[in-house]
Amino acid sequence: LDLGSNQLAILPEEITQLQNLQTLILSDNQLTTLPQEIEQLKNLQLLYLRSNRLTTLPKEIGQLKNL
Repeated sequence: LDLGSNQLAILPEEITQLQNLQTLILSDNQLTTLPQEIEQLKNLQLLYLRSNRLTTLPKEIGQLKNL
């Protein structure tokens, strides 16, 4: 799923319902954090976050064993 270059400041929590999602491209947005619910994306293998305003990542991201 490519959501890059969309000026997103917040990642919609509905994204975390896509449990079969394998690739999530969020590059070139305005994200400052990711929702804790990101851990629900158990099949996520690739997560692109380049060129955002991230200052922290939720500890739950460590639950993504396929990442």
